Amino acid sequence: MKRTARRMFCIVAAALLLISLASGISIAKRKTVIIHWQHHTPARQEMVEAFAIEFMKQNPDIEIKIESIPEADYFQKLLPALAAGSGPDTFQIPAGQVLAYARTGVLQPLDTSIPEAKSIEADFMASAASRLKIDGKYYGFPVDTATVVLFYNPKLFKEAGLDPNKPPQTWDELVKYAKAMTKRDAAGVTTQMGVATGGYGPVIISLMLQNGATLWDAKSDLPDFNSKQAAEALQWSTALVADYKVEDRAMGSRWNAFRQEKLAMVFAGPAMIGSFKATAPNLDFRIAEVPAPKAGGSKSTLLTSWAYVTAKKAQSDAATKWVAYLTSESAQKQWILKTGDLPTRKALLDLADYKKDPLLAPCMESMKKATSAPWSARSLDDALIRKAYELVLLKGNSPESALSYLTTEAVKAEKEQKELAMP
Repeated sequence: MKRTARRMFCIVAAALLLISLASGISIAKRKTVIIHWQHHTPARQEMVEAFAIEFMKQNPDIEIKIESIPEADYFQKLLPALAAGSGPDTFQIPAGQVLAYARTGVLQPLDTSIPEAKSIEADFMASAASRLKIDGKYYGFPVDTATVVLFYNPKLFKEAGLDPNKPPQTWDELVKYAKAMTKRDAAGVTTQMGVATGGYGPVIISLMLQNGATLWDAKSDLPDFNSKQAAEALQWSTALVADYKVEDRAMGSRWNAFRQEKLAMVFAGPAMIGSFKATAPNLDFRIAEVPAPKAGGSKSTLLTSWAYVTAKKAQSDAATKWVAYLTSESAQKQWILKTGDLPTRKALLDLADYKKDPLLAPCMESMKKATSAPWSARSLDDALIRKAYELVLLKGNSPESALSYLTTEAVKAEKEQKELAMP
């Protein structure tokens, strides 16, 4: 009798084991794997990996595999992989590139069975989301968003007899402050700079926009930098180096100069908050909105952003759910604190915590006033703008001549981009 009972017990146990194994195999088969690619920074990789762990806890039927690739290699690897149909399921690209990628058929629209994909227009700033809408459908969520603000060193303000609670409000005032904080030794070598733009494209474009330049020919639907307002802005930015001598390129990296308290003010994206905190933890710095060309003038700057998109081959609901998670309110609160990426969700811009924060408050105000670029060519993000800046500064071209060159090259670049985006 005992032997029979033991045999029955073994049979039942084996059956339960087989059922358990079968169930496990079944669950494993049902799990959807999402391959996610992004361009690399240590902070970004750490954040996305943490997001993935939490997302998989909430969605045990989805597995996220992350590959973080240096930006210098990112597109060289991404484009062939997408063309071969073997690339990632979700990835990030500049917002201006979404149209071209969608037209080539490597993307799919967001899956509107996911609630967050239905409410993009209601939830996100139009300046960040509008470029992601094609033929009435959204192809991504905005991420990696930046404006331009003015970082400054309160210690150097005080040493120059300036009130650090009153940063410059106009271009003239900025030059006055910068002159007061620029120092040179007996040999005339600059030991401390007043201000720096670095000739960085988004800064120069922001100055043009502030000064009333449109930068776009609505009739031809192509870039046009040939305007008095753009020329004045380019002239002013180069005069900081050539005429006012408050920016000295011989001092090297403006970021290192600011970290070492040898630069009083620097135009930069809010993402430098995280960089300065990580690399110069004892540095005391503040942030203000950029000065206007004249009292009461515009403080609007260029908004640059990327997008998390889903590949054509991806399982649409799982992929959309993942990129929605990466851009949720909860995620954007972490992005701003750990990387300086500005939130694009309307509900976050007026949070009381941000209004009280002396570093974040001016960034949120700049976000509200920012405008996105009308072009899609990546060379207009920085390279071509910097080239025009260098033509004035190093080659002695007039601003008008440099902008004529810029317009010619910009039109070529944009036409090439439009050809890629042909239906």
